[in-house]
Amino acid sequence: MIVPLRSKRRERSLIAQKIQHGTPAIVLLASGARTLAAEPHGTALALAVFEIASSVLLIGSMARAIRIAKQPVNPAHLAHAHGGVDWIDIFTAAVLFAEAWERYHETQHIARPTILLGLVLLTVGLLHGRIVTRAQHRRTLRVDEDGLYIGGKPFRSVRANWSEVRSIEVGERYGIVTLKDGRIRKLDLPDLEGSNHVRAALAAAAGHAAHAALAD
Repeated sequence: MIVPLRSKRRERSLIAQKIQHGTPAIVLLASGARTLAAEPHGTALALAVFEIASSVLLIGSMARAIRIAKQPVNPAHLAHAHGGVDWIDIFTAAVLFAEAWERYHETQHIARPTILLGLVLLTVGLLHGRIVTRAQHRRTLRVDEDGLYIGGKPFRSVRANWSEVRSIEVGERYGIVTLKDGRIRKLDLPDLEGSNHVRAALAAAAGHAAHAALAD
């Protein structure tokens, strides 16, 4: 059995971090609208259009992400969802490029830190699928005939044979795996997407551990 361990709290936190980029987008949108109202030409017109387009796309992608986050997730799809590009990061990069362009247009100064941050976000956004796939492979609960694996943050993952497991408890709030060497891994079940699947996997793991204990 392989069950993803996807924290609802962590997903909300990630979205909240991205939404912080919404304020610069609104400011840039207003700036582009003012410039466009002045009937600009040439570079000024292109800059105004780029400012408005990048801001609208970023705000729209944020609204979509919030809407999706509020919808219930089908746990059966979590293990197979690899994701694509992250449009919020990509459009945030576009907003940063627009800010840098506006500054250069007004002062002839190249905003190198802003451009560098935009390039980093653009790269992360384009590689989002690969990043998510690797993280998702790590954050799983796996149960097989030989033992179990509970993924998590670096140095917090647990991998053990059934003979190394002391106990597995599945309560209303927590799933607790205790190993004979003293290590304990606690899962906050209500915080996990598809917690019923996690409970089922832990119950199966408890059965394996009990069978191993009887065999000893």
